[in-house]
Amino acid sequence: MVIFAAKMMKYCLRSLILTSLLASVLCAQTNERGPQVTTVTTVLIASLETKTAAAGQEFSLRTTSDIVVNGEMILPKGSKVLGHISEAVARDKGHPQSELWLAIDKAVSKAGVEISLQAIVAAIAAPNNDSLSSDPTYAMLHSAEPTMRGMGASRASGTGTLTASSKADSNAAVATATLKPMPTESTLREDSQGAIGYEGLSIRWNFLVPPPITILTTEKRNLKLTAGTEMLLRMATPHLPQ
Repeated sequence: MVIFAAKMMKYCLRSLILTSLLASVLCAQTNERGPQVTTVTTVLIASLETKTAAAGQEFSLRTTSDIVVNGEMILPKGSKVLGHISEAVARDKGHPQSELWLAIDKAVSKAGVEISLQAIVAAIAAPNNDSLSSDPTYAMLHSAEPTMRGMGASRASGTGTLTASSKADSNAAVATATLKPMPTESTLREDSQGAIGYEGLSIRWNFLVPPPITILTTEKRNLKLTAGTEMLLRMATPHLPQ
């Protein structure tokens, strides 16, 4: 009984620490007393959709900005970020919404160095040009073009809601699209949150059990993220392996 109580206390403490850390990550608190937070912009290499996705399926992102910590290059632009689908739910009679549960696993630099990540997808933005959305290189090089930007931004997603059938933490945060002036290199900024250019798509997060899960939700029958979609990752500051 004593051993069981000790294990439960250890588990609760671990969960509390993780929740506190990732809550800080979500809020992007970077003061000296809180955990350091880092953001990086990425682009989705291949399309993802609930119609064909399966739990355990891997996906890849390519960084479009550097990660530099205390003057040290941790992850240069053009590095690969790997993740997997934790769960894919298609809308049907038993599920009122379509959902993609995304987990970020690690980053791999151009030199082949692997770096573990504790990250969430804080914001996404649809590609500029659907006709070239299958070309991630185009998406990276031309992400500043104004094509359809105003229309996409004006239809940014609203706050998501948790359904009774959802397996996510009932206290998980929900993001709405935050519209900011667009910088030259990307639609997304460090403080962006939500979905831009994807009508009816909302984002929430589950921090209960590591790794943290980003949950994308829509009432459409098929939730599809096209290749070239920009993703803003917010994470506990990574470090090179010793």
